[in-house]
Amino acid sequence: MTAEKFELDRVQVDALQELCNIGLGHATTAMAQMVGKTIYFEVPRVTKCDLSKVPALIGHEREIVVGIYLRFHGQISGNILFIFPRESVLLLREIITGDHSEELVFDEYQTSMLKEIGNILAGSYLSVMEKLLGMRLVQSVPWFAFDLAGAIIDPILIQMGEDADQIVVIEAEFSVRGSDQLRGKFYLLPDPTSVRLLLKAMGIGA
Repeated sequence: MTAEKFELDRVQVDALQELCNIGLGHATTAMAQMVGKTIYFEVPRVTKCDLSKVPALIGHEREIVVGIYLRFHGQISGNILFIFPRESVLLLREIITGDHSEELVFDEYQTSMLKEIGNILAGSYLSVMEKLLGMRLVQSVPWFAFDLAGAIIDPILIQMGEDADQIVVIEAEFSVRGSDQLRGKFYLLPDPTSVRLLLKAMGIGA
């Protein structure tokens, strides 16, 4: 398959940031309702880079984290990934289940609960994309991974590498203000073959 070749200008980057900004506003509102805390997020960052550089972009490749990952498809397709550091996952589990354990061991119920958090966040985000882009998007069942950050992202990159050697990564950090414990990262990785369609739907074709 021929790899997609394109560049992003400032207008396109700004539009992708704004799309993510609105979507994350809805997603973090949904999360705030679940945990009873106000969630803030930083201005999203848009990066076009080689696949090989994505693990370094995500950072802390050797850090043990919890990742919740799902795919979406429709007129465009891609991946959504949430990464939570150890302290955040323990706090989320404590808030929702009352489990005060310091051990990163998850039973079936807790795993299901964390996957549902990812499902709700992604669903809130995608519902905004549907309205703004005027297209129907369907999300997969979320996957749960407790592993090195690099090991979690690698299978996603392998799948995306079938179409291109460069991808667009839209990322943002979210947190409870004044707390180092409840925080996480959001990544939107549209399939390379969908980036042009995404920008076209926004009225700024690549």
